[in-house]
Amino acid sequence: MKKKSLVLAGLIVCLAFSACSSGKSEGTKGDDKAAEDTQQTEADAGSEEEGQEEADAANGEESEAAEDTQDESDKKDEAGDGEEADGGEEADNEEEEQKEETVYNIGETAALKDWEITVTDMKIAESIAADYGSFSPNDEGNKYVQVFVTATNNGKQAEDFLPIVGMGDDVNAKVVFGDGYEFVSTNLLGYGNDMHGSKVNPLSSQSGEIAFEVPEAVHASEDELQIHFLAGNDVIKFKIR
Repeated sequence: MKKKSLVLAGLIVCLAFSACSSGKSEGTKGDDKAAEDTQQTEADAGSEEEGQEEADAANGEESEAAEDTQDESDKKDEAGDGEEADGGEEADNEEEEQKEETVYNIGETAALKDWEITVTDMKIAESIAADYGSFSPNDEGNKYVQVFVTATNNGKQAEDFLPIVGMGDDVNAKVVFGDGYEFVSTNLLGYGNDMHGSKVNPLSSQSGEIAFEVPEAVHASEDELQIHFLAGNDVIKFKIR
């Protein structure tokens, strides 16, 4: 009987030890499984963060590229606008320069406001004969530059050519010698061919003379001589020598 009790006690001890070992093994497996799940979760979270960072970086690069493209486009547009503006200004300046640089010759016709003016001839004269007597220069040694012109009024009302008292767009004339020496016209009062104060009807023409008293340095020289007709800001030039 005592022997059976010992055997039974041994079996109970073995079963208890086996149960403990099994519990520990299952606990260890459970812990390992939990650790693996945690690592997997962390790995997945890391992958998602990396993926999001890469996506954000890609989006940032695309945004920067788009901004750069827009900036370049804006710069090109601004440059294009600037070039167009510069081109327009240059064209206007060239046109103005061409107008200023155009010098007509005797026999040619040029437009000035509502007028068309033709210089037909030029003479150097010591005096100018009139119906009664003659006109002579005021200063000794001076002579007249006598310019023959035809003026056509294309306006819609009668206008004075070379009015005695000029205003606004009224036409006046001067002779320019050499390096910019200017001489005003001389009004030969009572002389029928003098163009000063000539009233010209619309679509009509009148021919006559304009006299300029000049010193010997001018009339004896061979340097270029021009006559300029001015009206407001406009001017036309004729080379008369």
